[in-house]
Amino acid sequence: MFVLWAHPSLVGLPLAALLIIAPGGERSSGWTQPIAGLLGVSLALVVLSGGSGSRLAAATSAYIVLMTAAFVSFVLLKPAPILRQAFRSIAAAGLATALLVQAIWGSEAWGALAWEATRQASITMRSIVEVAPDAFPIYEPMVRFVSLTWPGMLALQTLAGLALAWQLYRRVAARTVGESVAPAPARFRDFYMSDGWVWGIVAWLGVLILPASSVLQMAGTNLGLVASALYVLRGAAIVATFAEAFGISALALVIVSAAAAALAVPLLFVLPGLCTLGITDTWYHYRRRLAEARERQRSNTH
Repeated sequence: MFVLWAHPSLVGLPLAALLIIAPGGERSSGWTQPIAGLLGVSLALVVLSGGSGSRLAAATSAYIVLMTAAFVSFVLLKPAPILRQAFRSIAAAGLATALLVQAIWGSEAWGALAWEATRQASITMRSIVEVAPDAFPIYEPMVRFVSLTWPGMLALQTLAGLALAWQLYRRVAARTVGESVAPAPARFRDFYMSDGWVWGIVAWLGVLILPASSVLQMAGTNLGLVASALYVLRGAAIVATFAEAFGISALALVIVSAAAAALAVPLLFVLPGLCTLGITDTWYHYRRRLAEARERQRSNTH
């Protein structure tokens, strides 16, 4: 499913790099050829994508390589939760890619990148409209939105790719080394990020309401997109926690989520609701209150 949404090298390249630096000794010697194959395929995909003649593809390929190098460096230098390492890697690779684009192509490259993003979004939406003509009214708004938010979408794809790569790496390392690799990913219902991300939502609302330059509008919109996606996940984690507390099975939640995804109208209400729930958790700490209430209930029964 991931490869239908994002570049496969966002998983393959970090995973191959992590496996190369993994401790293993003789027990991991059997993984030499698979690791080499994974690394070769990932690099080939990056090279082919970057060599397509598109500046946007070339910049994305450079970002993937730089992000992988930054992620592995952070993992080696200082162990930390995977989400924090991913944010650090995205920031470092994004800054390095921006400096590289500026140094090689100059200031006019940013206009070319924006035009290519618009063209790709237009092609994608045109193919969707051909299959589903009812989607034509959202053609232009979606093209504008996708062309404006491709950096934020790339950041979200990177977060998902690194989380998947780290999970696969831990499984392989556990089989070859015989011990788990720290830090372990947190359970989904424990998903949490810094409360400072609420300022990303504030920045997004600011550029929507107040007059702003195109640079500030793009920066605020992309920051808001990433923050909104994180708060949707945080809201979903809260729902999962309360569902478990009240005896609602995970299968029921999956069925409801699939139905909401299949029907666009419910989805338009579910996503803002989850985002709002995640944002308000900044002040109300729903899961902590639930844990305290259950602890008091257990104390009263004893």
